[in-house]
Amino acid sequence: MIGTLIFAVLVSTVAANPTVRKTCTFPNSTDTNLHAYNCDGSQVMQITNTAILTQTNASMYPIDPRKPMYLDLTALNNGIVYTDNRVNVKIYDYAVNWLTGNCEWNEVPTFGLLSNIDGCDYAHNCPLNTGNLDLRLPLDLSPYAAIVNLLAGSSPYQLEVHMFDNNPGSKKEEIACVVVQLRFSEKS
Repeated sequence: MIGTLIFAVLVSTVAANPTVRKTCTFPNSTDTNLHAYNCDGSQVMQITNTAILTQTNASMYPIDPRKPMYLDLTALNNGIVYTDNRVNVKIYDYAVNWLTGNCEWNEVPTFGLLSNIDGCDYAHNCPLNTGNLDLRLPLDLSPYAAIVNLLAGSSPYQLEVHMFDNNPGSKKEEIACVVVQLRFSEKS
């Protein structure tokens, strides 16, 4: 009985809102370009430029996560030297919200798999010295091709990256927050 009632409510909601079937266009020109920005200006590390490069230094866009790549990153560290950091990443897709019919960023559950990542170990870029930083970070998502193929293609994605000070004796405060909006290449 309750199952039938819930089904009837869902069917009537979808039928009453035909915009649920609409598709969303790529926001912020992410159909043709990477779009990155700092969450706000309060963190001690600010990203000033980002690019995704192939192993031969050619620009890669849309991003093909099945191939090794480099994140070419320019940043400014107004804090201290960081010898250890932890990173939390959230993933969002840009799609129609089935309740509102509006295009919006919706968090993709990662079940903690992208939390408390050892930033120094993953990116091989520590210590992070003060001042201007020119970083070339290797990214190889090809071992996760089966998962990536579920994401690749027709939707824009947003990565929200939060970096925390993990130096010995630190208070583990957030030192950087960057949002990257992008498009993955079509499945191959």
